[in-house]
Amino acid sequence: MEGSERSAEGVRDGRRNQKLRTRRALLDAAAELLRAGHPVTIADAAEAARVSTATAYRYFSSPQELLRETRTLMRAPDLTADLPADPAGRVDAIVARVADMQLANEPAWRAMLNASLERSLKQGDDGPEDEFPVRSRNRLDLTRTALAPLTDTLPPAALRRLTMALTLVYGVESLVSTRDVCELEATEAKEVMRWAARSLLDSALREETED
Repeated sequence: MEGSERSAEGVRDGRRNQKLRTRRALLDAAAELLRAGHPVTIADAAEAARVSTATAYRYFSSPQELLRETRTLMRAPDLTADLPADPAGRVDAIVARVADMQLANEPAWRAMLNASLERSLKQGDDGPEDEFPVRSRNRLDLTRTALAPLTDTLPPAALRRLTMALTLVYGVESLVSTRDVCELEATEAKEVMRWAARSLLDSALREETED
């Protein structure tokens, strides 16, 4: 009897491990599609993972769900680690790190931007709320972290305006603007983002001292 129980438990463990391997294969396949700049669909991820589409749908009910977990899998290292104490150094470090991360893997970031724009169009202003947000607040949170030492230096309104302005000059939209519209090489694109961020910070601090 004891041997039968061990055998049954071994079968259950085997099935559980197989399910985990299949799920990870689908996530890895979706990540590769993103890195290659392709849209992520359940069918394409299933084909790349060498499983049936029906099987893939048992793990992920929609492309949005698959993309959400894939983005978690591809999550970048801590961009706020070991930041300098001064605001200028902190802003420059954040902008440079984000630029390095995104310029090193442009196709994946462009695919993520494309997916978010498609969701935005489908959802519409009056459409149902999607549990998978159209865009995340990660960049806004990074900017706030970079500017944290200025909380007692700038008035709340000025700090808010600077935060929003800085959030505009780096990230995937800035990548597209500098690379496609301005036709800059990656190195110059990064330097333009850093210069824009420094200029905004300098302007905000100068306005405060002049007042």
